[in-house]
Amino acid sequence: MKRTTWLAVFIAVMTAGVSSLCGSENIALVPSHPLAKVLRTEALTAADDPVMRLDGAAGEIVSGQAVVLAGDAADVVTATMSDLLLTGGQARIPAGAAKLQWVRYFDISKNTQGVPEDELVARAPASIPDPFWEDGERPVEAGLPQPLWIELSLPADAQAGEYRGTVSVVGQAGRAELPLVVRVRAFRLSQERHQRVIQWWAFPGRGFENLKTGSQGYWDHLERSCAFLRQHRQTDVRVGWDLITSKADADGKPHWDTDLFEKYADMVFKAGLQGIHFPAAGKHTKHQLEQDSRTDTIEENLGRLAAIQKLVVQRGWQGRILTSLADEPFIYHEQSYRASLERIRSAAPDVGVIEAVETEHLGDLDIWVPKLSHLNLWWPYYDNLKRQGKEVWFYTCCHPVGRYPNRFMDQPLIKARELHWISYLYGLDGYLHWGLNWFAANEDPYTEKGASPWALPPGDAQVVYPGKSGFLGSLRLSAMRDGLQDYEYLWTLEDRMRAVKARLGEEAHWLDPRQRSLELCRRVVQSCYEHTRDPQVLYATRAALADEIEALDSSPLLIVQTSPPEGSIVPAGPIMINVRGVTTPGAKITINGRPVIADNVSSRGCFFDAVFITADAPNIVTTAEHDGQTTTTTRAFRVVE
Repeated sequence: MKRTTWLAVFIAVMTAGVSSLCGSENIALVPSHPLAKVLRTEALTAADDPVMRLDGAAGEIVSGQAVVLAGDAADVVTATMSDLLLTGGQARIPAGAAKLQWVRYFDISKNTQGVPEDELVARAPASIPDPFWEDGERPVEAGLPQPLWIELSLPADAQAGEYRGTVSVVGQAGRAELPLVVRVRAFRLSQERHQRVIQWWAFPGRGFENLKTGSQGYWDHLERSCAFLRQHRQTDVRVGWDLITSKADADGKPHWDTDLFEKYADMVFKAGLQGIHFPAAGKHTKHQLEQDSRTDTIEENLGRLAAIQKLVVQRGWQGRILTSLADEPFIYHEQSYRASLERIRSAAPDVGVIEAVETEHLGDLDIWVPKLSHLNLWWPYYDNLKRQGKEVWFYTCCHPVGRYPNRFMDQPLIKARELHWISYLYGLDGYLHWGLNWFAANEDPYTEKGASPWALPPGDAQVVYPGKSGFLGSLRLSAMRDGLQDYEYLWTLEDRMRAVKARLGEEAHWLDPRQRSLELCRRVVQSCYEHTRDPQVLYATRAALADEIEALDSSPLLIVQTSPPEGSIVPAGPIMINVRGVTTPGAKITINGRPVIADNVSSRGCFFDAVFITADAPNIVTTAEHDGQTTTTTRAFRVVE
């Protein structure tokens, strides 16, 4: 089929019910899922719903994706969005709250080794959508899809409800419009970051290498970069040892000058970021404090740390300045690592030690960061550290591969987003990735040679790209930011449950604030490597989280907690499930159609019962009725013969 004919058929299908999708036979704008990587080789099919629908809380950045299709001739297109108007109200979200970005394609010649083919979006050689285009105009090739990425910043004070507007594209061949419906939830996304995240950067980095350290251009770039990272919910940044320089005082006595670092730190913290990480203080190969190409001698390493220690105490930066000792120490280095750690503690007791580790038993680290695969394999050890009050993060790099989630360019976007669901599942404190912008020097960063200087997996070394005046984002970075917002949904539901427990005191001693969030989280991720591949499951779960957060402000209140938790596998029975809950005082409670007797309901609304389930009736349906209003919850179980 010729391109023009295929396009005409596609447009005819898409516009059968909504004529506004297309203003010309030569250009069309159609919705796509925000977790889809639209390949140039794919034949697009008609959407079930020819309307772009977004859903988010006030203060959240919600993502959408549309695809432009040109006819038999190349075109140059621009995109705009209208104001969004509240249905049945006067409120609006201005068009300026939206950021419209064209998606570029990145050519790869080889896939990530060790990843099963069914876990790849395309077999190499392939063009993978990832970077964002810097300019507002975008050339569109004839008959080929051109993705458009939409990020809408919902105002923190946005009124709840449904807003409507349009996304438009205009080219030489005509104009096309896509209806946009945005649901703003009746709660605000926390602006605090409850998950710490750092992706180590090369600063100022490729594309800005002409910036001299300490120049005005350097500081301007730092300010823009910190704002960019915060917008993407990163919390920490990396800093080089070169900002602590050796100088002589008036008497000729040498000392370590921290002025540059202090200015750097002030700008980072002013931008709302939480922490600063120094690179490894020890030698890479032996994992000891020895002579190193980055820092001349052990005495200089320890001297720099002593200077930082003094500054941390003076400025009250305890817990915000971190260093590592060595890069990925493993079992052969445990003894020497512990000895070197003592020397660092002696020189800088208030400088935290964070380490990406490849083993256990390294001593008294402040933050342990095992690789995701090692977190899985050695979980009892790290779980015990958590119980002792230690911070445990996890990291990914060129590993793990296989079926583990990672953020490689040739993996589905959902994998990058699910990384932060894993953090919530295991109760982890943060996430680290080494590669924000490690491009090869003097190479085009939009080529495989420039973006993978050490023959690393596609996208491993970077999730941003250099623009004319700062970082440009990518599909993967946006997906990770959206995953961090998902994390806040999980945290918010937990926090609301914690407030209920505090209000009821001892009467609600049984209430586990994390249980419901974990039940929903497990619909998306079940372990470090078991997770859904279906974006619809993730989005449905996210909507369920939002529904349940909103329901806690509705009447009648209904919180249900079962033992065992929802989703548990239970043998065929009948099997007894313990049910406890909280409702509005005076509400009538029924479970699976049977009223809960008055003796089992307290005056403050706490209730309990024991319910039997079978293979034929595996669910527990609880209903609360009060003042003519009804609230219902369902808890589903897997009953096996």
